[in-house]
Amino acid sequence: MDHPLVSVIILTYNNFNYLEQSINSVLSQNYPNIEIIISDDCSKDFNKSSFEKYLKDNMRKNIVDYKVIQNNKNLGIVKNFNNSIKISRGDYIVPLDCDDCFYDENVISLLVKEFLKTGANIITGYMNEYDQSLMKFLRRSPEKNKLKLFNNMDKLFEELCRRNFIAGACTSYSRTLFEKYGYLDESYTFLNDYPQFLKLVRLGERIYFIDATIIKYRLGGISTGKAINPAFEEDANLVLKKEILPYPEKIGKRLYREKVYDYRRRTEKKSQLFLLSIQYIDAVVIKIIARVKAYIKNLFIHKYQF
Repeated sequence: MDHPLVSVIILTYNNFNYLEQSINSVLSQNYPNIEIIISDDCSKDFNKSSFEKYLKDNMRKNIVDYKVIQNNKNLGIVKNFNNSIKISRGDYIVPLDCDDCFYDENVISLLVKEFLKTGANIITGYMNEYDQSLMKFLRRSPEKNKLKLFNNMDKLFEELCRRNFIAGACTSYSRTLFEKYGYLDESYTFLNDYPQFLKLVRLGERIYFIDATIIKYRLGGISTGKAINPAFEEDANLVLKKEILPYPEKIGKRLYREKVYDYRRRTEKKSQLFLLSIQYIDAVVIKIIARVKAYIKNLFIHKYQF
């Protein structure tokens, strides 16, 4: 069987509590041809030599190469990921967040098999969400009712405009994808997946879904925390401006009005929000109904899941 090189890229920034656990989930893979790249984005206390030693002392035959990099200045997630892709040598790029783990030892083997079988340039799968200890299972995503969308890129684009339900944490890429479309858009600082998904699907690139769990996801990252990060908010606004609003013909009129309302309430003066809400009362009502449904759903999950 052909065993193309797979590059596992782990980005770090001021969060190393679980990095060894993440590394171990790579070392335990049964796939025989893996390159590990750890790229730290100028953290204050990142001990490069310590992690190099850990890899050297614990690496197995399936790890054919490794690199530990520390940036001289903070670049942000998108630029850091782009630089890591350029440094990597793998035919396939598999990202792994530094506080997450691969679901089991078969993950990379399953991904490569699917890449070779389908000729896909981008593949995603299930993500299991856990608490901070990675012991208490919370939920699985995406929901099953979303899976049929992967067979129709027009419908997938419309749904992604509503919200991103594809987890970047468990989405892998072929190198051919970047050769064809270029690297990630460095207009963004944190969002390295959502803008890319919208762009690719809009251009007709199929995202393949594999019926397997890829990642054990530890809640508490930058996109799941309660505090609002201004740079993250800027990225969210830019997604609306750059990836959604210029393409009204791709989505229904109702959804387009929702997205216009979203963008205007995010970017216009707070003193104008009341008048804006009156102007887009249909979008406001839709959002209220959606929030009520989500609240009821979460109550149901917490009541019956544990």
